[in-house]
Amino acid sequence: MITAGFLIIIITVFASLVIWWYLIFYKYKNQLKMFPTPLQVPLLGISYKMRNTVDIYNTMETLVKNFGKNVFAMIGPIPMLVTTDPKVFSAILGSPKHINKPFMFTTALNQVVGNSLLVVNGDEWRRQRRLLNPSLNYKNVMQDNNIFNKHSNGLINKLKEEINNESTDVVHILENFTIEQTLETILGETGAEFDKEKIAECMKLLTQIVLEKMFFPLTYFRITQIFTKVYWEERNAIKITHNILKEFLRRKQKEDCDLKIKGDPRYIDILLGDKNNREVDVIKQLMLATTAASDTIASSLSFILHHLAKSPEIQQKAYEEVHSILGGDIHQTITNQQVAQMKYLDLVIKESLRLSPAIPMYTRILEEDVTYEETTLPKGLTVFMIPFMMHIDPELYPDPEKFIPERFLPENLNPNRYSYAPFNHGVRNCIGKLYAKVSMKIALAKLLLNYEFVDVHHKLFLSVEVTLTSKSGVRVGIRKRNHMK
Repeated sequence: MITAGFLIIIITVFASLVIWWYLIFYKYKNQLKMFPTPLQVPLLGISYKMRNTVDIYNTMETLVKNFGKNVFAMIGPIPMLVTTDPKVFSAILGSPKHINKPFMFTTALNQVVGNSLLVVNGDEWRRQRRLLNPSLNYKNVMQDNNIFNKHSNGLINKLKEEINNESTDVVHILENFTIEQTLETILGETGAEFDKEKIAECMKLLTQIVLEKMFFPLTYFRITQIFTKVYWEERNAIKITHNILKEFLRRKQKEDCDLKIKGDPRYIDILLGDKNNREVDVIKQLMLATTAASDTIASSLSFILHHLAKSPEIQQKAYEEVHSILGGDIHQTITNQQVAQMKYLDLVIKESLRLSPAIPMYTRILEEDVTYEETTLPKGLTVFMIPFMMHIDPELYPDPEKFIPERFLPENLNPNRYSYAPFNHGVRNCIGKLYAKVSMKIALAKLLLNYEFVDVHHKLFLSVEVTLTSKSGVRVGIRKRNHMK
């Protein structure tokens, strides 16, 4: 039975939390008067609207459409600026002073990829980035050419089963393709010893959970997160993934007891050669690399096929370029020199990433005041940069909903390079950008040479996870190319 004294304590604690929340809210609101503010609920801010990752997408989209390029809001007790303004992107991403991720981001990802390149801040991030840069430099990525070709050929063979189907959800097929490719390029494994389906399933679940946690204040603190469903789902998925990767590390270390890094080392070799890393640190770095590489490429390729299916004339033009470079040999190995010649395919990829950026949002916490037009963005403010909405701003991109690859011809580019940010920008940009670009071009070239992708009028239900995804999948029709008949 609840006593009167206990009830008074509860009311006092609740009232104190509400007052604390309002003090934070008005402190930042008074400094950001020029920005509109949507309705806030004490203690929750706008997080009450975000029950799942589809809600996160819809809420961010609604904020920008209803209130403009810059919106002030609270996520739980955290003050934030939601922005699609390339001037803000430039001021923050272009500065070496603002590289740190906020508390809500690091807390959400800590259990999954804590102490990894994605999560750490300051000098530790700089140390890890310098350490890992060689693993994804130009030379190493170019050396992966045969692996990219091999797995792209496997993808082509897999899609043969789908030719006579009315429509195919390509997401799951592409996820299997990218996870196998990633295991071999990043971990040096063929995947034969892995339960690929299980590790892909767990990592997919984890990417969904971490974004839900970011907008769910109860998960910010250990004392409250154990009462949430996502905590236990995350814990189970982490346990399964860790066990798989621990077994991999044991095999790897047994094969390579006297590891010496020479020349341009592989990602896994650098991690094992770093004496600062404990086993759990290596595992979390591997989880990050595997998930980031496989998810971003699978997501990007699925949306590219979606856009090409809806724009047959553009698909034909891309096919003609690929065919003019490669000829009709559908089984050939595509060289790095041939990849570099595929200029129109570059434009197609860039335009698809404009409409469907692999990374839907970035977060930073301001380490010092930032001057923006006639106001100051105060130190301690969390900034949410939303490229998926910036990329469809008609002031930046005329007819923004249309798929027009020629936007990215040099003469048509927006002078503010921060107006296009599918893989982040500035000092803390995506370490695997080149890897993603080369692997996608090889896969797309082979896909276009072998198949035609047909619009089946499938409706996407977009969701913000670690990558941009569609909860309804991405369905297209797959047909043989005429020259194959």
